[in-house]
Amino acid sequence: MLRAPFGGGRLRSKVIRIIGIGAPFGDDAVGLEVAQILAKDPPPGCEVIAADRPGAGLVDLLDGVEAAILIDAVCSGAPPGTVHQLSFAEVARHTGRFVSSHQLGVAASVQLARKLRRAPASGGMLGIEVAAVPPDAQYTPLSLDARRAVLEVLARARSWADALL
Repeated sequence: MLRAPFGGGRLRSKVIRIIGIGAPFGDDAVGLEVAQILAKDPPPGCEVIAADRPGAGLVDLLDGVEAAILIDAVCSGAPPGTVHQLSFAEVARHTGRFVSSHQLGVAASVQLARKLRRAPASGGMLGIEVAAVPPDAQYTPLSLDARRAVLEVLARARSWADALL
């Protein structure tokens, strides 16, 4: 474990935290789906968390580790199923809309964690492009585009985690 230089003496673990973010509504659940699959056989050196609409709680989930990989749905106008890989700096300034049924969105939470010096030093986000998720979405299965993207994101998350070790 390492002491964070500006974190009030917080300990930072060398574990990579993979956080699947979403809500159980249609394609907004892609991050949760990836986390549930990865949790069955986590990559070496990783812990996997499924975070159902974490809001500002994402700041706490980002704290205490040297690296993290976030996985969430995004709507940027790209074709559904497109996978975006972004650093934390890119997430914080990303113009694409992260699908947010969360109280505080992913980009705002990453910005806050960075300002509070609670964000990991490395990692970023894998965003899965989805069609707009209506606010009154019901518990429905993932679309075909989202299911295909889940397979790509599983491979990318494992590869990225290996590179971060």
